[in-house]
Amino acid sequence: MSESPSYVSQPQVVDLPKLLADVRAGHIQVPRFQRPFVWEDERRVELLRSLRVGIPIGSLLVWRTSQNRLRCFDGIAGVSIPAPPVGQTVSYLLDGHQRLTTLFAAFASPQPASTVASVSDSDTPEPIFFDLEQDDFVVGNPTGAWSCLPLHLFLEAVALRQHFRNKERDGSVATKEVDRLQSIAEGVLYAMQWCRIPVIPLSTDDVELATRTFHRVNSQGVAMTEVHMVAALTWGDSFDLRERFEQAWSSHTLPQRWKPSPEQQTLNVLKGLLGMDLARSPGAPLVRRIREKPEMAARPVDLLARTMTLAAELLVHTPNAVPYQMQVTLTAIALHDVPDGIPVDKEWLRRWWGLTTAWGSFASAATHRVQAALKHLRAGLLGKYEPWPNLLYHSSDPSPLPSLELRNARARYFADGYAADCGSADLLHQRGNRAVVSLLRGEGTRPGNRFLWESERIEQLTQALDGENLDALKGHFIDAECLHAWRLRNFSDFLASREALMNQTERHWFEGLNAKAFIQGRPAAEASAHGTH
Repeated sequence: MSESPSYVSQPQVVDLPKLLADVRAGHIQVPRFQRPFVWEDERRVELLRSLRVGIPIGSLLVWRTSQNRLRCFDGIAGVSIPAPPVGQTVSYLLDGHQRLTTLFAAFASPQPASTVASVSDSDTPEPIFFDLEQDDFVVGNPTGAWSCLPLHLFLEAVALRQHFRNKERDGSVATKEVDRLQSIAEGVLYAMQWCRIPVIPLSTDDVELATRTFHRVNSQGVAMTEVHMVAALTWGDSFDLRERFEQAWSSHTLPQRWKPSPEQQTLNVLKGLLGMDLARSPGAPLVRRIREKPEMAARPVDLLARTMTLAAELLVHTPNAVPYQMQVTLTAIALHDVPDGIPVDKEWLRRWWGLTTAWGSFASAATHRVQAALKHLRAGLLGKYEPWPNLLYHSSDPSPLPSLELRNARARYFADGYAADCGSADLLHQRGNRAVVSLLRGEGTRPGNRFLWESERIEQLTQALDGENLDALKGHFIDAECLHAWRLRNFSDFLASREALMNQTERHWFEGLNAKAFIQGRPAAEASAHGTH
């Protein structure tokens, strides 16, 4: 590795080949707090088109520091990048990640397997070529056309010209055509080799200044997630928020079918533990509280893992059937208040989940409603049963299923019980919304027309109905009345009879929640237990 990159403390305009060489040498490092590479193919191609015609693509901003060491990706676009030697001033990329990764991926020469990075900023994007016939950049070269050139050739004049000499020698293409295409390629070569990109260094060892700069420059362009921004603003030599989350999850064994929560949900639990608004990004106050209590960073994972264990035991057979992720988030926050060794009232928790689902309590995430529900849940888990907040909708009367479309929270919860009864929990877990199929065309997603059944086996469902095979139809809400209507091809009565069975099951479940006692704040022991959904 050379002693220094092509810029030090003053802005420099760097030609493209030199910039990419600096990246490959490890002079520019991409911190792990950067958002992942997210540009779609069309945006990558447009950037390259801009380079070709000389349109400026903006500057790169790097933070040069000798005192701070940040955890970085060990690769860019899947290609391994060496770490800087200890004691050397390092340039950390603050702005321009999407552009730099696009350029590096596009112009990188083919790499041996040994240079593939284990923790890259992205998977290797599909390669971009320059199609001489189309006179344009294209994604992929599925036919292996010789006139569709890998872009690294446009930074290697000798290799590019050798490519055309080889084609001319093999005689498969007329010399005049080879010359025509080479002329186009030479124009692209010239444009790329003379492309200039400004690199602006922020030379400081002040972490606060660097993070504020990062926040400002990343408030535009590709939207940055709250997690990435908070991780950037709380970064320190001994603290990496996302790494704390990752390490905490690795220490837990989760129930079957469950996996670690998304980073945003984990952060939302942390926000709740720190007394922050879950529905909004509180910015500076949140960053300040995390810095004041860094030891709290792993706590949300512990609470979410405990919530998942309770959910798998009591509430759902697959995480795909969770009605509202807000239920998981609030349960995790509320469990923080339950002292170690104190058992949770599981029956009351089952009622809380069931009724907040039936009432659609989290169909919107209005702050005052979420806070009211959280306060009620916290009290209940501690055995302090309070009346249901008046500002939240409630009813002690059951209502029929609106549909069996799994985008609906109540339909998901119903489908979970349905899946358990008919032995299709794995199907629901693996396929989600696609696990539910419509039997009759034109009847849409009304409950009576929807079955938990493999779509590729729908003919077997019809055969089971025609043959009145009750064993195959067990758990699918089919009785003698349904089969009689089916036999007569009276599909309207068939759907109505099946919906009546489904709503009877739903009503029985709802009655087991004893909504009236729950609304009044009466303990779970006073509710008649009818089992889980």
